[in-house]
Amino acid sequence: MENSAGHYRRADAALSRALTALDRTREDGVDDEEVARLRARILITRAVSRLGIDGPEAALTLLDGVRDLARERSAPILEVQAHLQAGAIHVMCSNWIEALDELAHVEPHLDELVPRERASALINRGLAAVSLQDLDGGRRDLERALEVAVEHDFPHQEFKARHNLGCVAYLAGDIPDALRLMAEAAEMPTDVGLARAHLDHAKVLLDAGLVDEAEVVLHRGLEAARRDRQRLERGDLQLDLARAALLRGDPGRARVRAGHAARTFRALRATTRADEVELFGAAVDLGAGRHLARAARVAARWETLTPVLPSERLATRIRMEVALARADLERARTELARLESPHPRPLGAVMHEHLLASRLASAEGDRERATSILRDAARRLAREQGDVHSLEVRAGLAFHAARIRDVDVMDATDSGTVEELFESVERWRAASHRVPPLRPPDDPETADLVRRLRRVGHRGTDAADQSTASDVSVLQGAITQRLRSVRGSHGTTDDAPTTAEETVCVVRERGVTLVTFHEVRGTVVRLVVTGTGIRQSVLGPVGEVATVASRATSDLRAAAVARPSMAAFLRQARDSSLRGVDETLLRGLDPDGTVVVVPTVALASLPWRALPSLREHPVVAAPSVTAWVRRGVGSARPPTVTALVGPGLPRGRAEVDAVARAWGRHTGAGAVTTTPTYAVSADVRSALASSSVVHLAAHGHHVDQSPLFSSLDVADGPVFAHELAAPVAAELVVLSACDVGRSRGRTGDEPLGLAAALLILGVQCVVAATNPVHDDVAAAAMVDLHQRLVDGTDVATALQQTARAVEGAESFCAYGSTWSRPIIEGLR
Repeated sequence: MENSAGHYRRADAALSRALTALDRTREDGVDDEEVARLRARILITRAVSRLGIDGPEAALTLLDGVRDLARERSAPILEVQAHLQAGAIHVMCSNWIEALDELAHVEPHLDELVPRERASALINRGLAAVSLQDLDGGRRDLERALEVAVEHDFPHQEFKARHNLGCVAYLAGDIPDALRLMAEAAEMPTDVGLARAHLDHAKVLLDAGLVDEAEVVLHRGLEAARRDRQRLERGDLQLDLARAALLRGDPGRARVRAGHAARTFRALRATTRADEVELFGAAVDLGAGRHLARAARVAARWETLTPVLPSERLATRIRMEVALARADLERARTELARLESPHPRPLGAVMHEHLLASRLASAEGDRERATSILRDAARRLAREQGDVHSLEVRAGLAFHAARIRDVDVMDATDSGTVEELFESVERWRAASHRVPPLRPPDDPETADLVRRLRRVGHRGTDAADQSTASDVSVLQGAITQRLRSVRGSHGTTDDAPTTAEETVCVVRERGVTLVTFHEVRGTVVRLVVTGTGIRQSVLGPVGEVATVASRATSDLRAAAVARPSMAAFLRQARDSSLRGVDETLLRGLDPDGTVVVVPTVALASLPWRALPSLREHPVVAAPSVTAWVRRGVGSARPPTVTALVGPGLPRGRAEVDAVARAWGRHTGAGAVTTTPTYAVSADVRSALASSSVVHLAAHGHHVDQSPLFSSLDVADGPVFAHELAAPVAAELVVLSACDVGRSRGRTGDEPLGLAAALLILGVQCVVAATNPVHDDVAAAAMVDLHQRLVDGTDVATALQQTARAVEGAESFCAYGSTWSRPIIEGLR
């Protein structure tokens, strides 16, 4: 009943020849009853090829004829098979109610079907039920189909059942389980439905906010659909590429891709799909504030009292948005009431519904309720982030809050106090850092993949050839996929974001100047919090600020690795760029005491300690104000110290020995541990799990495209950010390595990288550099730093003093919070 190659015309021609040959057999005196039955079976199969050539109407008309023939011949099983195929065709065309109607005729005869047909019937009925939000019914049918497929060794049906159970998990809001089930299906030795499988996988990735990865998968699906001439799937893939473009904030490209999808569906006479594209286009236009009347007309076609299907719910949101734009509050209330539903919805839809409810409350003059709704949305985002182990997925989920966050910040900018603006920004910033880290279950397969990647990475230091790069990419993909399938628990709770009042009090108590940056309407804005209050400054266009920051980062890196002949020129360029950043971001700051910086994504990798205005101040860079407020500034217990060295550092051994001696002379310290040889990955994990102070002297690598594969080199290969896991005992981690202070951010100012991973796992303070540092500078700076820490100086102050004592040490910065050992009277 499948045309697995999807070459509809070729298949149709073959079936036409079969019918012609069958007519000849009648002339030869073959049993007419048998010929009629065989003709019916050929026509049932041919319905799929007619669907691909002439559309669903032609296919269904063909099947109507088969049913007439079956009734004439008193062949009920043929009639059942015609209903089964009609149900499958309706599923292909997303006509879910019609599919269930057809499959209802099949239900009484399920046991009469051969096992392969029975599995197909259950799969199609399960898909239709799921698409109509009957997740429990759909799951039951798909699980029954999986049992039949496994029992009878039907790999194609097993693939479909397993993959579609992943779709059920996705619709139920369980992204990790969805990714696990889809990965299990993808590993099966079958190529059936690759275009559709890629499409579903991409939907989950889009819902996880992993737009880069989703686009890669969608393009793979397009290749499969073109190869197999699956035009319906091609249209669906084009539409999801349009959705990806919209998530990126590129409505122009979204419209172009939606146009491709619309043309594909119209050519296939797939009117429901074409209507979905038109609805998507209305949403794009409405987001840009244009064509309200057209959007209202399009959405009106989908009007229903109880919207269930995603397109029905999108149409309801569009109608509500139009009503709000027209100040028709009564209509807006009606549409909002229709959206109330116990069914799980994708996070993006939930965020949109919260946004509309908040806007309605504001329009009714109830600002308090509007803000309460936004707080609920932020809590929902944090809870969703807390349900996954993957730091990458946690950060990606913030993608769906981009629009509601922007509206919240804009409203606070326009009509709120500066305190309300501060709380609006902080509500959405780095929400994943407010969620307790998860300890992933022991997974031998993941551990084996990491060991293999470590071996390849170790080999790659001497043989960075194309095959090594390919091996690394494949293994990274496999590890990422498995880590994304680790699920948390809804029992985890997040810390509510800090308030303006609480922050001012903490700033005053700790004697710091807090500087936060955010973006609104394409402009970078700075908020400065002191013990007396909050003040606001508008700095300039986002693009110009990003250019200045990027230039400084590049010039610092160039100067750090410059040849002697170019050193003076590049140092001059570096200093000029740093002055430019200083003037752009910190003009008029006049800081007092320690300076705590909370940057945007674009500013996250700046070397804050190196900026002229901050050189005379202790500096801390934090992922969010809440994270900084809730972290301590000192240790409550005598420090236990581990100092480890990796290969390739000429002064590494001397450095860790000096660090160990420094702490060894402090009689209040606990155990001081080093290893006689180069550290291995297990030593690093053990140190983080047991010691309060961990010093790692090892080469570091930041991977901008895959930040959580940033790593430190140890004897058995790299230690990756991905493999670090809670719980950690470490309060202070000092990374005497290049680059590992860098991070790549995502929407919601969610930083990703080695230092960021350590902070989200619960480390109080991480010391790291954002650019290359010469080994001798790093060694001298680290020994100087630890001596000051032993004397009771906090990390931020110690780094400022070390930067004065060791030229080049300004590249090191404290991340998270500062830290100091406990002062115990009489101990020295």
